[in-house]
Amino acid sequence: MRPQTGWLKVNIDGSFDALSEKGGIGIVMRDWEGRVIFASCKTLNSCHSALEAELVACREGIALALQWTLLPVQVETDCLVALQMIQAKEVERSELAFAVREIKDLLAGSRECLLRKVHRSQILVSHMLANKSRSENLSGFWCENDCTFISKLVIDDIIPE
Repeated sequence: MRPQTGWLKVNIDGSFDALSEKGGIGIVMRDWEGRVIFASCKTLNSCHSALEAELVACREGIALALQWTLLPVQVETDCLVALQMIQAKEVERSELAFAVREIKDLLAGSRECLLRKVHRSQILVSHMLANKSRSENLSGFWCENDCTFISKLVIDDIIPE
C-alpha cells in the first residue's frame, strides 16, 4: 500500500545466517505515487541474531530517510519484536540496547516518522535486498530506479507497481 499523499514510505528488512554469523539489510524508500526514491543494501559481517539485523535495518532506514527528505516518513517492518522494543516506554537493557537507543534518538526530533508492522509480503523488495546482501556480500545504494534487482522484480510481475 502506498503512503498517503505527501508522505514517503521506507520498507526495511534484515536477514541473518546463524552458521556464518553474517547478516544483511535491505531498504527501499518510495513516494506516495509508488516511485522509488532510493534502494539500499548492506552486508553485516558480524551479526549475532535476526533481531539484531532487523534493528540495524531500522536504524539505517530511518537515518537515510531523515537525510533524504523533509517530508513525513512511514517506516514498515515485518518484525514485531523490534517494533515493540523501539516503542517501549521502559529502558531497554538487552545486548541490543545500543541499537534501540540509536533508533529512539533518531525518532526524537521534530520530524514526523511513523513505524508500522506489516506482513513480509508487503516488503518483498527490501526482503530480497537483505537476503542478497547477506548471501552475496553485496552493499550498495541506488537512486530512483537504478537498482536492476528491483527493475527485474517489477518487470517479472513479482512486485506490482
